[in-house]
Amino acid sequence: MGDAYMVAGGLLSSTKPPRYQHHVRPRTASLRYKDINKKYNLNFFELRVGIHTGPVVAGVLGLKRFAYDVWGDTVNTASRMESNGVPGLIHLSSDMHRMVADMTNVFDFTCCGEINIKGKGTMTTYLARTLEDEEKGYWDW
Repeated sequence: MGDAYMVAGGLLSSTKPPRYQHHVRPRTASLRYKDINKKYNLNFFELRVGIHTGPVVAGVLGLKRFAYDVWGDTVNTASRMESNGVPGLIHLSSDMHRMVADMTNVFDFTCCGEINIKGKGTMTTYLARTLEDEEKGYWDW
């Protein structure tokens, strides 16, 4: 993954988590890094956030040094959303967008149209920016 940081949310829940709880948490990370950038004038540091939702396979690897990992198409799609994203914005798959589309009090969504995603083919994706970021003056579009 190189310089990427992958987060998997809501994995251990045996029942449906509170609505959007684990889907919206990555937004918090993007907001915090923007506050830090502004406070310390670190304009060179940008994050790309990609989010997808779906089933995964999880397990423990290793005999002496254990590591918990997740696999599957959902993980690959989330990674592709990040790598095809725009620094400072949240790139959503259409599946993820459907889950949060009614959250217009939190996010402003822009459809990217159909784009070619490596290993996935053509997908309709969305960019999201938080209205809280807009109020703080982080957006100029």
